Amino acid sequence: MTVQADFNERQDTTEQTVSCYGTICFAVKNRLTQVAAKLDETGFHLRDLADTEARGTLPEPVIFLVDSDGWKRFGRQVREFIVASHYHIPLLLIDDGDYGPEEPYEVNTLLSAEFSEKQLLIALREAYRNSTLRREIERLRSLLGSGQQDLQKLIEIGISLSSEHDIDRLLIKILTEACNVTIADAGSIYIIDRNEDGQQVLRFRNTLGHSLKIDFKEFTIPIGPDSIAGYVALTGESLILDDCYHVPKQYAFSINRSFDENNNYRTKSMLAVAMRNQKDEITGVIQLINRKPSPELILSSPGIAENEVIPFDERSRDLIGALASQAAVALENYKLYRDIENLFEGFVQASVFAIESRDPTTCGHSERVATLTMETAKLVDRLSSGPYKDVRFSQNQLKEIRYAGLLHDFGKVGVRENVLLKAKKLYPEHLLLIKQRFDVVRQIILKEANRIKVEKLLAEGRREYLDKFENADRELEQRLATLDEYLQLVVTANEPSVLVEESSKRLEELAQVIIEDADLGKFQLLEEDEYKLLTIPRGSLSAEERREIESHVTHSFNFLNKIPWTSDLNNIPQIAYGHHEKLDGTGYPLRLASKKIAIQTRMMTISDIYDALAAQDRPYKPALPPERALDILNWEVKEGKLDGELLKVFVEGKVYETTRSE
Repeated sequence: MTVQADFNERQDTTEQTVSCYGTICFAVKNRLTQVAAKLDETGFHLRDLADTEARGTLPEPVIFLVDSDGWKRFGRQVREFIVASHYHIPLLLIDDGDYGPEEPYEVNTLLSAEFSEKQLLIALREAYRNSTLRREIERLRSLLGSGQQDLQKLIEIGISLSSEHDIDRLLIKILTEACNVTIADAGSIYIIDRNEDGQQVLRFRNTLGHSLKIDFKEFTIPIGPDSIAGYVALTGESLILDDCYHVPKQYAFSINRSFDENNNYRTKSMLAVAMRNQKDEITGVIQLINRKPSPELILSSPGIAENEVIPFDERSRDLIGALASQAAVALENYKLYRDIENLFEGFVQASVFAIESRDPTTCGHSERVATLTMETAKLVDRLSSGPYKDVRFSQNQLKEIRYAGLLHDFGKVGVRENVLLKAKKLYPEHLLLIKQRFDVVRQIILKEANRIKVEKLLAEGRREYLDKFENADRELEQRLATLDEYLQLVVTANEPSVLVEESSKRLEELAQVIIEDADLGKFQLLEEDEYKLLTIPRGSLSAEERREIESHVTHSFNFLNKIPWTSDLNNIPQIAYGHHEKLDGTGYPLRLASKKIAIQTRMMTISDIYDALAAQDRPYKPALPPERALDILNWEVKEGKLDGELLKVFVEGKVYETTRSE
């Protein structure tokens, strides 16, 4: 059978004609051919499709015209084309006989065996309409799917941006995602800021390029119509420029071509979108350059850019508009996060100031302990061998360690000031009272000596008195010398050094001395509470005072535990709580065993002890040289009180030198 159509002589109405570009595949009389042309023109081009395997080789859309003989021979191939097209290919069936057991399906139109040209044209028209309609439906479905993908992508981007708290990484992430979703070759981001005069300006903050790697420096430009970013920041209008070298006349800005000339580049298409926060305030501008047909394309020359760069479309604008809003919110969140951090940092520093104002003798101790512990943690984080080779500290954990170090002694504000500042065994007023008492006793001795002299003079006469006068003066001098020795004993014993046995015996002797005076009655030269303080075997604190000092750890914990820490800082109270614990359980206040003491606390304990030994600002003891302080720490390790592996890191990494100049 032959199909003929003389379109030049066609007199059908427009409603009955066909004017579409596509392919008609004929499977008629055991022959498979195709016609590819505009169907209102003559000169159809035929070629054999028997070897065609991919429907992608056929001009779209495709229509099959099949008779029974063609179906019997080429039905399988026709069926494969139809299935591969997801049934988008219309099938025109000629009703001329038996099609066999596997009859065609998805038949759009059934033509009689003797069809006219008019019937064929009408059938073709309907087939093309159906094909076009199906493809439009598929296109809309694809757009819907693309829109859902875009929405999902924006959700993922939003989650990613909201979790970033480093401003540089955040801005790079914004630009990276913007370039990815639009296949832009480069991008820049401007943030609204204030200059030294307090005026709002746009700060060129970051740039990202695929074809060019350019180092940038921050600079500012005015917000106004004279620049693309300035115009967008001023008006909030999104700009799509197909060719930046030919800006529409309604705009006052123009592109500076010097960058392109200096870098062998061609800035062609551009998209600039305002960033708006939750209050609909413009906070910055995202500017994208040169949309590409594929991400891999490198615009290595102006010629390539001229030929390959494509304009940004409305979808790109809408996507970047949504992303810009997310970016603005992320930046606002960053600023809020930064403000909260600054506020908290200020609170911590104020707390440290309060501690040091209460106890000036340990000024700088909290900062030094924080520094020493952090530096130790950084070295532990890099270990590749030993029991701590798998221990790693994140930036948040290092921050947690630092804050715990700064605040570990805050509980000292709950300790009585006279106990906290006690440098010697006796409080200053006690020593003053003792010295005044000794002065009174001195006057009593002198008065008694003078009374005895007068009585002897009156009783024995002048000659006998002069003979005994020299002996009386020697006795007086001896009594005064003994009194001075006792006072010197008190002054010496008052020092927070180890009390020797001889001094202890003499203090006991002094405590038993009772003075009698006619006017003052009986009183002890050294009262019982003074004696107890002076006989403190080591240091300057009594057992009760030491317990009060040690209570600062519990005060610190109770104070820190009341602060609503964020999840990444909630270990601060526990880290600080254990800084006086020892691995053998002899520390305080909980007497924890080693397994219950966190590594952060173990490091802080080493730092705290080292600084207490080597600090230059302790009035009650001289500073030890680093070597001597480290020897004491090593002795503590041998005694099972400190972590030897961490002390090894502390020593070999010379951590102790990081605070030497402070």
